[in-house]
Amino acid sequence: MKMVYICSPYKADRVKNTERAKQYCRMADVYGCLPIAPHLYFTTFLNDDSIMDRSDGMYMGLQLLTYCEEVWIFCNELSEGMIKEIKRAQELNISLKFYNTEREEISHDNYLIHPEIGPAYRKLIADTFGDLYAFDGCGRGDCNTCKYRREDSTEGNGKEDTEVVSTGSSKSEGRGSHRGIFRRRA
Repeated sequence: MKMVYICSPYKADRVKNTERAKQYCRMADVYGCLPIAPHLYFTTFLNDDSIMDRSDGMYMGLQLLTYCEEVWIFCNELSEGMIKEIKRAQELNISLKFYNTEREEISHDNYLIHPEIGPAYRKLIADTFGDLYAFDGCGRGDCNTCKYRREDSTEGNGKEDTEVVSTGSSKSEGRGSHRGIFRRRA
């Protein structure tokens, strides 16, 4: 049985995210996989508000990750903990599968048409597929949501631009619309 690591947000809204993680695990089960969701298990005996317990939980989760064949990422935007899990999976050459919070698979063919997907998650998807688009970010130097603005962006480079809209999630920007630019790679 294939073991899949369920990578999804937890801390921002624990009640909602716990219920979603259960749904993601059920989905993996339906597909004949063994879901590994450390944030469902470890939070039953570790206090996520304790820095030491959270660190222990992340460490143990990363240990479980080494036994998994795939990482299934469910979110509209990446959290700090998810980024650590994804980086470790990439170091271990573990395959990544992308989903939004509603469990719709996101592929290289359709990730630009999902307006709910935030800039950091879009960048991860673009970097993983690496064949279609490069993310330039929103262009604001002080943007906390979009930390992936290309520093060497040039105007009039002849590349087709595709504007995408996503929901801003940083405290400084509120929850309004957030725009970023994907440029079709030459």
